[in-house]
Amino acid sequence: MPSYSLNRSRRYAGRVAITIGDPFGIGPEVVLKALASRKLRGLANFLIIGDRSVLYSLPKFLNAAIRTNPHISIADLRLISEGAIRWGRRSALSGRASLAYIDYALKLIKDDQADCLVTAPVSKEAISRTGVEFSGHTEYIAKAFKTDKFAMMLMGGPLRVTLVTRHLPLKAVAKAITEEEISDCIELSHAALKRYFGINRPRIGVASLNPHGGEGGSIGKEEERVIKPAVARAKKRFKDITGPVSSEALFYEAFRGRLDCVIAMYHDQGLTPLKMVARDKSVNVTLGLPFVRTSPGHGTAFDIAGKGLANAESMIEAVNLAIEMHKKGGRS
Repeated sequence: MPSYSLNRSRRYAGRVAITIGDPFGIGPEVVLKALASRKLRGLANFLIIGDRSVLYSLPKFLNAAIRTNPHISIADLRLISEGAIRWGRRSALSGRASLAYIDYALKLIKDDQADCLVTAPVSKEAISRTGVEFSGHTEYIAKAFKTDKFAMMLMGGPLRVTLVTRHLPLKAVAKAITEEEISDCIELSHAALKRYFGINRPRIGVASLNPHGGEGGSIGKEEERVIKPAVARAKKRFKDITGPVSSEALFYEAFRGRLDCVIAMYHDQGLTPLKMVARDKSVNVTLGLPFVRTSPGHGTAFDIAGKGLANAESMIEAVNLAIEMHKKGGRS
């Protein structure tokens, strides 16, 4: 495997590792488009982690943009030959490569050869074909760094949303919600808002699970049994914590700028309003890690992979946010 050490300089202080995600999805394309963009020029030293064969099979103007930039390097893991490229197809090969890119990036972070990490999207189905248990980047990276308390925060437009549960079937959500998980999400969000976003007194709203907040228990018990105790617990430590409040009301307040973060109980409760207002520019942040990790708020989009049609705005936002967060908060 290649060995890299990204140089530090006064002007280019950050060292950003970027994985290309599933090599047969849109990850390689959005990474190249993002780094070719003027919006990121001169902000950091970048290391793309993937396969040169995949990257160079994309349009030449993208390759020209990164080849002429001395602050962009490629760590070529040489896992995929040119003849093995199959755009838009999930496979064990692409799954193995996806994991190898992540593992290599994490080693760079552990060895202090990179400051922060941006990950392009992977396919859980492709990775599952390798026999490796993988529920998502968030859990995989947290486990690698032995991080017990972590959470997924999504950002887009005026909204920041932290999820109590992530990729679970809806029928499993109610049982998965615990006072401890909600308390951890509030604590992690509060710390991140102060450390990385300069909000000295974060205003956090906690969503209810059931319609109308459970109507005092008549259409759901989770608010009374779990969510209210977690909010009461948080109020003893932090100011400006509200909830549980029906998500329809809570997201309106957040959209109007009256809340800094919403704690959502499940995936679609949080992501539906966020994607409505910032579909092409949403970013995923992992809270609780000893370094900054972000990713674009979209998937592999196999249906348009390799066609030059992918929108790179979310990746641009993810890279820019990683740089800004690292500047403000650094590494633990």
